[in-house]
Amino acid sequence: MFSTAVRRAAQPKIPFDIYTNPYKATRLWPPDFSKIDRKHQFRLERKYKRRAKLKWARPRWTKFVKIAQMGSIVCMCRVVFRRGDWC
Repeated sequence: MFSTAVRRAAQPKIPFDIYTNPYKATRLWPPDFSKIDRKHQFRLERKYKRRAKLKWARPRWTKFVKIAQMGSIVCMCRVVFRRGDWC
């Protein structure tokens, strides 16, 4: 078990660049939109939008902002209702 780990550690690292990449892309990205039909364009755009939305989603931050907004609205309503005779 340890001999395998030692052998792996002793192997030289292959430099990773676009030409020696063992995981080559099967498709050219981004595709040439002038050569594909409208339906396929729409499908690719929808997929990209979905992935971008997932990548940039910040659920904790959104929850914090919503709670802060609701808290400030409630506090302002309390202040206005308590001091209603100031008008």
